[in-house]
Amino acid sequence: MHKRFSQWSGLSPWSIISYTLNTIRLVISNGYAMIPVVYTGWKQGFNSPWVIVAVVGVALAVLVYAIIQWAMFRYRLYEDKLGVRQGLIFKKTHEIPLSKIQNVRLEQPFYFRPMGLYSLVVETAGSKEDEAVLAAVNYRKAIQLKHKLVNPLLPSALEDVAADAEDKYQAENAIGNNAEINGAESHGAYGNKGLKTRSESLVRKDFKQLLLFGLYQNNLFWFAIIAGPIIGQFDWSQLADTHLAQSAWHWYELTIGTNVLYQIVLASLLMIGFYLLLSLISMGASVLKYYPYHLSRDSNTLHRSGGIIAKQSDALALQRIQVIRFSQPVIGRLLKLWTVYFKQVKGTEVEQKSQRHMLVPSMTRQTVSALLKNMKGIEARTTELPKHYNPIHFGWYWRRGLAPLIVPAVNTIGMGLTPITELMWLIGLGFTIGLYLRYRQWGYFLDGNDCWIHTGMLGHSWHLIALKKVQHVTIIQTKGQKRKGLATLELGLASGTQTIPYLPLNDAREIAERALAITGRSYQNWI
Repeated sequence: MHKRFSQWSGLSPWSIISYTLNTIRLVISNGYAMIPVVYTGWKQGFNSPWVIVAVVGVALAVLVYAIIQWAMFRYRLYEDKLGVRQGLIFKKTHEIPLSKIQNVRLEQPFYFRPMGLYSLVVETAGSKEDEAVLAAVNYRKAIQLKHKLVNPLLPSALEDVAADAEDKYQAENAIGNNAEINGAESHGAYGNKGLKTRSESLVRKDFKQLLLFGLYQNNLFWFAIIAGPIIGQFDWSQLADTHLAQSAWHWYELTIGTNVLYQIVLASLLMIGFYLLLSLISMGASVLKYYPYHLSRDSNTLHRSGGIIAKQSDALALQRIQVIRFSQPVIGRLLKLWTVYFKQVKGTEVEQKSQRHMLVPSMTRQTVSALLKNMKGIEARTTELPKHYNPIHFGWYWRRGLAPLIVPAVNTIGMGLTPITELMWLIGLGFTIGLYLRYRQWGYFLDGNDCWIHTGMLGHSWHLIALKKVQHVTIIQTKGQKRKGLATLELGLASGTQTIPYLPLNDAREIAERALAITGRSYQNWI
């Protein structure tokens, strides 16, 4: 154990900044503390001196709370666990076993960058919140802690060598804005004792590839939720009376309105333009969050670094990976690009509260194959994405496909064919077509001791499951499935349950028996 971590230690006073901003974020997100300020301002027309008093009071309360959090926070690293003490009135002590730690994330928010400080975030399996956040830690200490938490058996001498190499790399790249946090880990570094840090660079993504990632990973659904209330505030009747709107409508009636083909072309161009406009936001966010993207491997640990505004460095032990997901949205299919997700034990993931796992963007089939070949240490042995799969039985769609049409059919019988029932039929047919597309994309493929599950609708995904990671297997049969020799197979993993519905009973038994035979001979920890 490194002597600097053998005693209880506090954090730098600079961590008060982090605690203050986090407290402000909680106040704004919950909103309860803002009620007195808003109420007082509303009653007094926001001109009363009490509004200033309320604002100053909230600001002082936030600052005092942040100072108390900093003053009462202590941490200590033992041989096999990390101890954390915090709290003034309600004191809490956490003892986090190193074997339970799932991810260690190194962050450098913009307000820590001038001081060269970082925040070390420790996440454990099954937890929905960050177990420990060590804010305002200097670079050398952060790297040493990170190595010790991710690789508890790493010799102290080698640990110091790695930290020295990191310090040297950081100093050499301090002038550049694009220095990567984990850069030195991709090089060999020798210390006085001749030890060498062995790290392998797996994937690097440049500016263009991250722009493409933002383009095909665009999410129109969330934009509609955010933009809907904003668009609703416009006075469209007043906008329609403007000279520009009148001229545009006159041009439309003369040029486009007389031809159905022109209308289809115009609608398509408007949709494409709207998507590209929205994609600018997504592409900008992708570059700011991930550039310059670098995924490397140090022994049995993956390290991902990048980020412009807030630099991040994530560490994930290979043995924590439960499922590898290969996702290809609609635009991704046109560009022939995939996103790879390493799904871990269910709980807090590297990508935090959005339930997104450590990802690798803008991957082709060739680069996916190269990555899987360098992923020795995970239980899966497959090195290529499958090109075909066994589809599930049509019975899955038959039991669900007609259900969305029942409501419009009943209303049509009672009300006749009206604009309302026509809209119901349109919505019902949309759901039916969506279910059919989902049915067509659902399938499975058994490759040795690896099971692939294919899902999707317009886009599609592959889920790679090493049967050695399976914790429990369930075969479910309804009466209809029994008559047809079908079953639903559930594979339980630490990351959640993977389901294959309506597959032949013999195939379900083969996958289940193979998984149970493998796990029955293995005494390795699933997680």
